[in-house]
Amino acid sequence: MAITRINVGNIANDGTGDDLRQAFVKVNNNFDELDLRVVAQNTATNLGTGTGIFYTKQGSELSFKSLVAGDNMSLATDGTSITITNNGSITVRTDGDTLSLSGAGRQFGVNGGQNITTSLSGNNINVALDTTDLVSLDTNPALGAALDANTFNINNIGSLFATTITAGMYYGPLTGRVDGVNVGELNEIVTSADYGLLSDNITSSIDLLFRATTIDYGSITAPSSLKSDYGSI
Repeated sequence: MAITRINVGNIANDGTGDDLRQAFVKVNNNFDELDLRVVAQNTATNLGTGTGIFYTKQGSELSFKSLVAGDNMSLATDGTSITITNNGSITVRTDGDTLSLSGAGRQFGVNGGQNITTSLSGNNINVALDTTDLVSLDTNPALGAALDANTFNINNIGSLFATTITAGMYYGPLTGRVDGVNVGELNEIVTSADYGLLSDNITSSIDLLFRATTIDYGSITAPSSLKSDYGSI
């Protein structure tokens, strides 16, 4: 709409100009037109705690910062929205495997295995080893150095025929059987000798061995083979 001028006539009160009412109608219309032409003094404000995109205002022009995609990022707009997408992936490596995570919901877990538990403490992942029955879980245990029993006993090693113990040298007391021989009885034979009564006549070590050793040759109904080695005369 254009500005409407008031007709004031040729000279004062000559009757050719607009009457008073018509003149003020034009005045009101002109004010309305000018009001529509005035640009409102708009301002812009960044909301929230993030990085603002409003930059400055000069006159009636508002200036905003531009969004720029960084590494592994992309921007897309559909006219009313701006979509920010992370195109990268997270790679997790272990001693022998690689796990690649991409797309939405990228997350992986650290789970404990047998006798191992995991937990979170702030930004740290704690891995704990439960040593309960740890040795018994190893089906083929082997020592890399000498075993220190720390003055404790080693018990329940199994029966003679189910267990084999190999040692270069053994020191200390031993209870049980070695190659079927009761080591307790063997100790008595080696360290002491029973010469019987005074009437017994023992003249040699072989005689002593005969009298101190009991040999079972089986029974008549069920004889068994037994090798007896008395050495040489």
